Amino acid sequence: MDTVVKRLSLVLLMPVLFALPAAEQQSTPTFWELRPEQISRMLLPLPENNQDRYTRLRQYFSDLHCGSKLTDEQLVGKQGEEDLICVLPGKSPQQIIVAARYDRRWAPGGVVPGWNEAVMLPILYNALLAQTRERTFVFVALSGNPGQIAFFDRLRKQRGNPPLAVVALDMLGLGTPWFYASSVSWAASKKRERREAREQLLSEATNTGRVTGAAGPSDVPLTPVQDSLLIEAGRIPAILVCSHASGIAPDQAFRQDFEFLAYFLCRIDAKLASPRSSPE
Repeated sequence: MDTVVKRLSLVLLMPVLFALPAAEQQSTPTFWELRPEQISRMLLPLPENNQDRYTRLRQYFSDLHCGSKLTDEQLVGKQGEEDLICVLPGKSPQQIIVAARYDRRWAPGGVVPGWNEAVMLPILYNALLAQTRERTFVFVALSGNPGQIAFFDRLRKQRGNPPLAVVALDMLGLGTPWFYASSVSWAASKKRERREAREQLLSEATNTGRVTGAAGPSDVPLTPVQDSLLIEAGRIPAILVCSHASGIAPDQAFRQDFEFLAYFLCRIDAKLASPRSSPE
């Protein structure tokens, strides 16, 4: 890890700006992008067990400017499993949650490494540091199914306003990025503001796909793991971003997913409407 830490501290960052239509020029999102060789060193070699994954993720967050004062750890199991939580403060305390599981797991079709989406979290944290954000982003690396249950249970019990949105990541770096809106939170909610937030997440994801060249919503059925991330969000408006194998080289696929996610998070930070205080 010492070698990785030194290399991370020496590699320069590249600012990224996307060309936008004239109507959106004044709010062009800006984010930092790591160099390809740096990302490759973070992704490989694949950690052998979940404890190694946790240790590396914690180091990556630290290397990419999430210090101890912004880090929280939540013990979720008898074997010492922990969720890792990193906060990126914004002008407003209103939260946008960005979550992914870091465990190696089984899913229909075989084993899911679960590492690409976990590594994406500290990379996105660093990316959003390029500008002062309007909302507070909370990046969460979940320790498997017990971790996601524990985190969302804690989220539901916390005082104050619930998060504006949950952006769940799964199975990244396989091919073209796709996205799914949370039908569970939409159907369960009787409040217009939640339905509107869901539709806004979909709209901003569609616009992000248009600008970055991502494919957009998919009709491929979700796996139980992917479904569970949306189900646990409950009534919080949620969207899942994942990718499906399409013959694209892994490094190119990961870069496409990163660009889609970084741009999308910038958009919803600036555009996602705050809930109205008056009841319906």
